[in-house]
Amino acid sequence: MKKLGLGIAALVLLMGIGTSVYAAAGTDKGESFFEQMLPFAKQMHPDLTVAQIKDMADNCQKNNGTGMGSMMNSSNNRSNMMNF
Repeated sequence: MKKLGLGIAALVLLMGIGTSVYAAAGTDKGESFFEQMLPFAKQMHPDLTVAQIKDMADNCQKNNGTGMGSMMNSSNNRSNMMNF
């Protein structure tokens, strides 16, 4: 039973390390997040220009309270989404 537990723990540790290395590596071409997202955004919003898509992406990532980036972050005058 100990061998099974140690094997599972080693597998979980290995998967966690592998995932973090993969996430840290980013893209092979050195593209930014916006450059990666642009073809999909054009497909979802064919009537928008590249500038409008960039503005939409920037709005979603900024942390001043209007974008999605602030949803999980806590600030001084309010708690975050999970009330912690």
